[in-house]
Amino acid sequence: MKQLKFALIALLPLLLTGCWDGRDPEDRAYVITMGIDKGEDGLLVTFAPAKTTEGNAQSVYRVKGDTLTAAVADADSRSSREVYLGQLRTVVFGKSLLADKAAFEAVLEELERGNALSEKVMVLGTENAADACVNAIAEADSSTGLFLWDFYKNTAQEVAVTRGMDLDMLLTELGEQGGSTVLPRIEKTEEGLSLGGGIALADGAYAFSLPAAEEQAHLLLLGEGSGAVIQGDWNGTVLPLEIRKDKVSFDFAKTAEGLSCQVNVKVSGALTGSGGQSLLDGNTRRELENFFGDIIKTDLENTIKRAKETTAGDVFGLWAECQRQAPEVAKAGENWQDLQVLVNCEVKLQDTGRTR
Repeated sequence: MKQLKFALIALLPLLLTGCWDGRDPEDRAYVITMGIDKGEDGLLVTFAPAKTTEGNAQSVYRVKGDTLTAAVADADSRSSREVYLGQLRTVVFGKSLLADKAAFEAVLEELERGNALSEKVMVLGTENAADACVNAIAEADSSTGLFLWDFYKNTAQEVAVTRGMDLDMLLTELGEQGGSTVLPRIEKTEEGLSLGGGIALADGAYAFSLPAAEEQAHLLLLGEGSGAVIQGDWNGTVLPLEIRKDKVSFDFAKTAEGLSCQVNVKVSGALTGSGGQSLLDGNTRRELENFFGDIIKTDLENTIKRAKETTAGDVFGLWAECQRQAPEVAKAGENWQDLQVLVNCEVKLQDTGRTR
């Protein structure tokens, strides 16, 4: 018994010190934002660490590597601080990487297998270089680097200009939709950063870019259009409709003409401006509901049409939805190009505005 007590006393200091391989915070570069581009020879990876102590901001730096793991190792060899990705919040993929299917798939596999990484890491794509976006993000928030994380957590769902997507969602949609999906888009501008629009992926690689108006239509198609603002010229005055609720359902069927997909969109919202016109009577309200319904219908049809003309990839998930809801219909076709997509939109005005 006495020997056991001496052994426990000897071990006590070791237990109090915590894990043997633990590191002090100042010994690590806690990367919050990471950008990945494809170079002529391997990857170009940009790291933006957070500030660990007051007045100790760590600068953004860029390294090369045949793989993401090699790039991290190279960064470790060039700094007195270990690159730590356990606090990573945002990854930006450059167009050069997204356009290279093999390189992009390899990066996704490394991200998925990385033990330190969370599947809730936010992912975005850019039409240009990811490193420019990472530098702009760091300039916008030099202390924590959580600018984008906070935007998607607190703001994105309220304004409906872009869709929040984490790594788990990206991998799931790519798997269910044959390597196709739409990444939220970020761009470096003269003013700083621009969030809005999307990057369509098809067959695991870059397909085309969606401008802000088409991304808004995409969000409405997903039933995530709450916060979107639809504008139209009504009797010489531009009227804004702010969407408060957005519900979508699909009807799939085999017809004499082939396979059909009826998209049923039901939205409700409020006019946030009247241009000095009286819009409160019942007839005018119904006319306005039809007016905005036609605008949304046209926007959706044009967005779907451009996607079908550009790629056979199921970028909006309509074919995957058909396979889930109507597998007998899906058996009669090969991909979403076989679907004749028809849109029906019903708008309800909650309030046409009041003059106080």
